[in-house]
Amino acid sequence: MKAVVIFESRTGNTQRAAEMIGGELRGAGYEVAVRPVHGLKLTEIAEADLLAVGTWVDGLVLFGHRPGGTAKLMTLPSLHHKPVAAFATYKWYPGNCIDQIADLLAYKGADVIHQRAFNKTQLDVLVPEFVDDVLAAVGATEMSEASA
Repeated sequence: MKAVVIFESRTGNTQRAAEMIGGELRGAGYEVAVRPVHGLKLTEIAEADLLAVGTWVDGLVLFGHRPGGTAKLMTLPSLHHKPVAAFATYKWYPGNCIDQIADLLAYKGADVIHQRAFNKTQLDVLVPEFVDDVLAAVGATEMSEASA
């Protein structure tokens, strides 16, 4: 099984989360590539059984929240029915950014199987939980496809 963890990071928190997700997936037996959006290899995406895509939460409480780096995320190729887990890192409050990221990925053709925002101070706890949930969703998807 192959996975690609794709990230857009401004301060390094989302990159750290992506690397942690990659490590957790390796521990679960996946062959993993962790890549910034600008360093993607299209063949890796095409061959991947699972993608995780993340960015940071941008904005202030008074002026609204939005996913950071969306212009770069929009450069992703078609994710035609790939199972994709969306993630975001934030400092104070994520608002509905994770839903916006999931919507963007769905627009790119992804089957969004799970989504989660991580407070940057809790990555050690939240990332393993996220990967467990992603793997459960992948297993449920595979079982559903097998019975169809």
